[in-house]
Amino acid sequence: MSATVRSITQEGRFEPFELQVARGVVYGHTPIQIFGFSTNVGSTAQGPLWEGLTPSGGAYAYPSSASQLTIVSTSTSDTSALSVQVQGLDANFNILNETIALNGTTAVTTVGSFLRINAMIVTNGTNVGVITAKISSTTYAQINAGIGATQMSIYTVPAGYEFFLYYLQGDANIGFTSSAYLTFQEYNKENVSGHLNILNQSTFVQSFQFPFACPVRHFEKTDIQFQIKASTGTNTIANLYAGGILIQKDVLTNVTP
Repeated sequence: MSATVRSITQEGRFEPFELQVARGVVYGHTPIQIFGFSTNVGSTAQGPLWEGLTPSGGAYAYPSSASQLTIVSTSTSDTSALSVQVQGLDANFNILNETIALNGTTAVTTVGSFLRINAMIVTNGTNVGVITAKISSTTYAQINAGIGATQMSIYTVPAGYEFFLYYLQGDANIGFTSSAYLTFQEYNKENVSGHLNILNQSTFVQSFQFPFACPVRHFEKTDIQFQIKASTGTNTIANLYAGGILIQKDVLTNVTP
């Protein structure tokens, strides 16, 4: 007997729907938390917050084709006792997760080939060194020392799913007493249609919050980058947070009243 994907409450009349999703009791629904942080925000170009951001900014560049990743640490202390899970997508934008045991400063190659990397997480312990995921010499994801996870304001919607964005927040060290400001925008590339859209563009100082009245729908295979730049200077500190729910597509055609 197969389960049905339905966006209705499943457990109790008064338990909030979002809590049920977080508990994993609503089939086909997965909470998604996207967090980016950088100390290198500059004024040159919009860019997502991630470990590879430089003050010159610019959009995150994706791999041109699905490829195996080399995972390596800068510390010999990050041995095989420490594992990293790569959460990404394959050549067809299907979900591809793989857990790799580290080998210190010796690179380890993934079995699977990744077209997109949505996150990397240390699954057991704390990393001493900086952990990178590369294709050839290009870094596509990085975990800074002692952090245990990537901090990337980047997400690609898997095939067969749609992502519904509920909330956005940004914070920076440019305060209300400063004449400087930051500009935020959501960059979307729909790989099915080829459309490129800039959404939710806004200027702010210190902080902003977007609690959407209705969740914002993002179609399958869409590359999302939550980008930011400063009006002046370099090395501004900022973070971006986005929260929402990933839902299997058949929920849109098989909803029972």
